[in-house]
Amino acid sequence: MDLREKLIRQFWAFFNQRKFESVRSLLNEEFELNWETTEEIFPSREALINVNRDYPGNWYTIPQRIELFDKGAVSVVLVYSDDIPDRFYATSFYEFKDNLISKITEYWATVEKAPEWRKKYSISKKK
Repeated sequence: MDLREKLIRQFWAFFNQRKFESVRSLLNEEFELNWETTEEIFPSREALINVNRDYPGNWYTIPQRIELFDKGAVSVVLVYSDDIPDRFYATSFYEFKDNLISKITEYWATVEKAPEWRKKYSISKKK
């Protein structure tokens, strides 16, 4: 397995295990996180750790797909909680420096039902 994929899988595993401080070992000291959908920048490893540790509820992650390219990678991760019925997909683009994650740009989407008007054009994935 490529080192980048190992880093990404371990990153999400630490969040699943609520080992937020352990994430630091995977991140370059110049790390930055961008949440594009809310137009927020978290400018450090500490900011990433703190926002995830303090985020309300107990959240779980299931990586759905990881693709490597040139010097970067992208992942799609299902995120859910026992506390609320909502589920989300985090699509994350990774940059690496010195064999560590140096930047993540994320796009979050809510899993939701298709609108009625569109159902005549599609097939539901739910049985």
